[in-house]
Amino acid sequence: MERDRMAQVEVKDYALWIKHIHGNELLKRHLETLEPNQTVVLRVGGDEGLWRKMSAYRTTGHSTPGLSPLGPMQATWRALYRSLKSKGGGLVDIELVKDTSPAGAEEAPSRWEMASEAEREAAWEAFKALSKAGWRSEGPYGPRDELYERDDE
Repeated sequence: MERDRMAQVEVKDYALWIKHIHGNELLKRHLETLEPNQTVVLRVGGDEGLWRKMSAYRTTGHSTPGLSPLGPMQATWRALYRSLKSKGGGLVDIELVKDTSPAGAEEAPSRWEMASEAEREAAWEAFKALSKAGWRSEGPYGPRDELYERDDE
């Protein structure tokens, strides 16, 4: 891919914020001009994956200046964020590999039968990633009676 599309991005959140991209204004402007829900393939930190431009703000209708990882990239980005979180974030390389939906293209299919194999795979991977979302305890739960404050009598 063209070297002029390389940049670095700060990893500071579960989303990739366009304002955190440094070193390439062309890439930054290109990602800013994506339509809500438009997808691109980016290589971030050496891993290639699918990203979706965030939806527009409901109140103003302005585009949200960020991208969300899709499919396997979601787990990769989350792991990267968690590893750098204690350090307050970090910089990784970012490169545009290709646009998957050119400007003005229609939105993603509303029915699975109309989706491409890549879109189906990305949806399935995102769905599976939900099993890892939410609250988890780091320690043992202990006896059931203690958990529910019951006494055996």
